[in-house]
Amino acid sequence: MRHFFFAGALALAVCSPARAQNAASVQAPGGYAPMQAPCVRQSDSSCMAVSPTAPLPTTTGPLGAAISTPLAGAVTASAVTPTSGGASFASGTATIGPMAPQLGRDIALKLWSADNAVFSCQMRDSIDGGATKLPLTIFDLPVGGPYSAPVNSAITAETIAGTRVFLLCSVSAGTLNYVVAQ
Repeated sequence: MRHFFFAGALALAVCSPARAQNAASVQAPGGYAPMQAPCVRQSDSSCMAVSPTAPLPTTTGPLGAAISTPLAGAVTASAVTPTSGGASFASGTATIGPMAPQLGRDIALKLWSADNAVFSCQMRDSIDGGATKLPLTIFDLPVGGPYSAPVNSAITAETIAGTRVFLLCSVSAGTLNYVVAQ
């Protein structure tokens, strides 16, 4: 057993770290083991083995602006006033939206009031153009409200193409400000 440890230590000592990281020096043992390694596609369509000089492409820093149009405005007991996106008001409820979210990005909700508004809001989504507005849930537990206090949170990330996002709000006193954005 001691001979195996000694042989391994000797093999490591004579191996050059630079040679071990050279993609051209990699060979399949005995010709029967398939060789696979991650590579980075170059501008000339060649493939270079992943290394410190050719790392995997990743995104660093903040994401660029989302391509979806945010929903923003204010709701009172008798009206909704959108400053971005669409909204309607009927039977005491503001239907804000729809927003066509960019897939894979968080959808954030901000609700606030300068005059302590009394309100209830729910985020909903629809896959049939808004005819049916479904509550947002995870494992059948609601994640899209109802909200009756200020909110500043990422609520969901949409992954189904064609989905539209809505915010339904009723205000009994004061003015509620809202933003639904990515």
